[in-house]
Amino acid sequence: MNRVNTDIERVNLARKEYDALELSKVVSVSTANGDRKAIGIVSQTINKEALGEQSFIITDKYTPPTAPITERNQVKELTILYRGSTAPTPGSALTPFHKDSLDVWMDWGQNDIPTAIQIANGGGSTVTNQLKSAAITLKQAMKTYPNAQVYVYGHSLGSMNAQYAIADLDKKDIKRISGGFFYQGPNIYSNLTPKQQDTVKALNALDRLFNFVDRKDLVPIGYGVGDPTIGHLIEIDSKKAGMVEQHMWGGYQFDKEGNILTNKEGSLQLAKYATAQQLAAINIMRTSFTKSGGGLSSSEEIFLDAAEALAITQGMKQTIQGEIRDLKDVFDKEIENAEELWRDTLSDARDIGSHLSESEIHAALAWGGATEPKIVIDTVQDCEKSLVEATKIEQEYDKLLEQINEAIKSQLKTDQELAKQIGSMYG
Repeated sequence: MNRVNTDIERVNLARKEYDALELSKVVSVSTANGDRKAIGIVSQTINKEALGEQSFIITDKYTPPTAPITERNQVKELTILYRGSTAPTPGSALTPFHKDSLDVWMDWGQNDIPTAIQIANGGGSTVTNQLKSAAITLKQAMKTYPNAQVYVYGHSLGSMNAQYAIADLDKKDIKRISGGFFYQGPNIYSNLTPKQQDTVKALNALDRLFNFVDRKDLVPIGYGVGDPTIGHLIEIDSKKAGMVEQHMWGGYQFDKEGNILTNKEGSLQLAKYATAQQLAAINIMRTSFTKSGGGLSSSEEIFLDAAEALAITQGMKQTIQGEIRDLKDVFDKEIENAEELWRDTLSDARDIGSHLSESEIHAALAWGGATEPKIVIDTVQDCEKSLVEATKIEQEYDKLLEQINEAIKSQLKTDQELAKQIGSMYG
């Protein structure tokens, strides 16, 4: 089952594409509270120097492609990391582990620049060899591990590789894609063939692909209003960082639970995905508990019900948080408009009543019902009242989440055998 549960964990996993990951080594990421979480084992490293593609295949247990098919059939989860561009300047923050001039040329001269020019000029169905290579990598991995659910990650050029690889799948295989996460890469939808675009439409309908864009970064081009994308477009509510840092997730912000800060639509899409993933994992548990042919024990039933309640409540809270951020933006604009209206009203009154004193102008405006408290302060108070009500709802979800978590912990503490079963599923 998917071990990566939050946005911050996914970003930290995507960062691993720039590390020198080694075969048979455990890959782990930092969580929102600073703990380490094991994701899987590196089962294959790919370095196609002639094409510039560097990728990693991570599986839930060490299972190289040379392993017997009986072992490869047992792999349940497969993650592919597509590495982004090697920096042209040695020692820069973008430079991962390949620093040779050939790799720089293959990434920039043969892929980044030609694709960017194509996108800027309306696209076209001619794609670079590295993108085609990335598609082959995905297809071969899915064939090698035929029973695995697949998660695909990529940043920058790696994002383009990941987008294209998924778009190039046969429709019969797309249900095996359990998640696609593309960060700070150009929108290559216009470079796809009609057949690939049709596949993307079917994939997008599954709500499992997400294209993250920080618009303060100059690299992700092609995301105009209404333009189709590979995956749901998630516009980051970002902070300003340096040029290189902005591209390397430096502007990304997360809440205390590890959810990425985005707009209402983005929060809703990510909450739906997270909830669906957790409910699917719970269903796998339910099947595992009953695979011996017997029914669920009362302890298992209590645990599963609580886990389902937790997943749904977490999704609702994440949705509420998106609504609150959207409300804040609306209210900020309303307050700004109210302040501007009062300034304009006062300025017009001064022009018309130039022979009047300031107090007489204010008195005349008040007689007509136009006062600063009525125009500005009342608006501010109304907005603050609405935010207080929304925040109360969020706090109620926090209390409910705490109660559910405590119930789950208590159940696992009471039933040590159940705790062992849960631990083995994530082990």
